[in-house]
Amino acid sequence: MSHEQSEFWSKVAPRYDQVVDLQIGPKTRSMVRERLAREGHLGKVVEIGCGTGFYTQVLAAKADSVVATDLSPRMLTVASERIKAVNVTFQVEDSQETSLPDEAFDTIFIGLVIHFTRPEKTLAEMCRILRSGGTLIIANVDLRALKGLDRARCLIRILYYGVIGYRTKPPKGFGKGMTTEKQLRDLLGNSGFQVISAETIKDSTRSSNIPVEYIKAVKISGERGP
Repeated sequence: MSHEQSEFWSKVAPRYDQVVDLQIGPKTRSMVRERLAREGHLGKVVEIGCGTGFYTQVLAAKADSVVATDLSPRMLTVASERIKAVNVTFQVEDSQETSLPDEAFDTIFIGLVIHFTRPEKTLAEMCRILRSGGTLIIANVDLRALKGLDRARCLIRILYYGVIGYRTKPPKGFGKGMTTEKQLRDLLGNSGFQVISAETIKDSTRSSNIPVEYIKAVKISGERGP
């Protein structure tokens, strides 16, 4: 991903948690975190796009080790100040082309991030670094599941809080990788994964809050992506 994306996320890191909850729904990320906390043992984990560490502590409690990665050094600084678990390490990585070794992880978690990437490239990279039979968990923002006025209200809210909250212009093409559940399922199937479950998580306090699909997939034995 671009240097512009890294700079943008570093600039907004101190305000990210407050703004994103106003944009997508005040309870949404907490609901995703609660769902993640119900997972069993996750083994060796890599978190892609850990941001401020909102999900990292839960992963640490379920894992032997966690490599928490992000494109933004400033996001990692915030996360490392928040998370003190001894089994977590932080490092800068681009989800589309990491420095991580082949088949090194049992579980990968990508939370509310994949739409900021080129999903097909990110999934190919995830297939490379995940062991055969390993689990990929994606929390995918699905704006397109909203219809009519709800979608219009949501888009206005995203723009409004982005402008007044972040006070910096996002890079060109920001968020262009947004996919529906069906599109993401198809991409997973074409990238060496088999979807094993999918749930929709939504903060129902407002009809225009964005649904999040919590999708689990396994790497098919012998697959290394396209």
